[in-house]
Amino acid sequence: MESNRHSPGNEREDITHLGPRQVFHSAEHVALEVPIAGPTSRILAYFIDTLCVTLLLLALVVAAVLVLPGADGMAERIGPMMPAFDDPLVTPWTGMMWVLAVVILVQFVLEWLYFIVLEMITGGRSIGKALLGLRVRMDGGLPVTANATVMRNLLRIVDMLPLYYVIGLTSMIVSRSGKRIGDHAAGTIVVRLDRPQPAPPIPVGEDDPDFRFRREHLARVDADARSLLRQTLRRLDALSPQQRAEVVQRTAEALRRRIGYRDLAPEVGERFLRALLRELR
Repeated sequence: MESNRHSPGNEREDITHLGPRQVFHSAEHVALEVPIAGPTSRILAYFIDTLCVTLLLLALVVAAVLVLPGADGMAERIGPMMPAFDDPLVTPWTGMMWVLAVVILVQFVLEWLYFIVLEMITGGRSIGKALLGLRVRMDGGLPVTANATVMRNLLRIVDMLPLYYVIGLTSMIVSRSGKRIGDHAAGTIVVRLDRPQPAPPIPVGEDDPDFRFRREHLARVDADARSLLRQTLRRLDALSPQQRAEVVQRTAEALRRRIGYRDLAPEVGERFLRALLRELR
């Protein structure tokens, strides 16, 4: 996610190569931009999920044949029903259509349960979405709820009309936020979880003889303190001189208290932070 300093808005179209993006607002009122999943990535994710559903359906059929009692005599029980096809109004095509209808119905129910269960367990990710780096979120950026998951997947039956997701695909192309009908009804959006570029190393300079840390000092630097130290040093160049001085002073004082270090003069805060990071490395 990327911070955005523009005026708040629910969504906007980014004119860069990054494509459309959704603007969320955190509890601290910080605007965060998240790239919206486009039709191509969602189609690929759905193709993977369809393969998973098909394999699951085949596994259920095999299990039913092997486990259900009397499965071996199923052919004998079906045999007496075959003369019904002698009726001129009942053709082999009629029987095939019934079988096909049953298979489609079972596959739809299985697919519906597949998406609902996985999205509830994983917080908005099916197997296909996980492999493609996608996730379902609420419009405000919060994790998807159980009710929204059920709603967006129930309406797949509408998105599939008139033939295999024509309505859903059309809706995603027309919508600025890439939503199908189910997303509009449930108030959800599918976003990309892009992997950020690895952060460059933080320069710490040469050894500073004015700061020496004992073992007990370093032992008190927990994961939160390390994160605060690194994040502070990374963002200094993006701050104005006044903001930089204030942030450095607050962080240096907080970490000094955390590790039990001696009092520091305000002007040596940044040197203290870099010396501490050097020692931790």
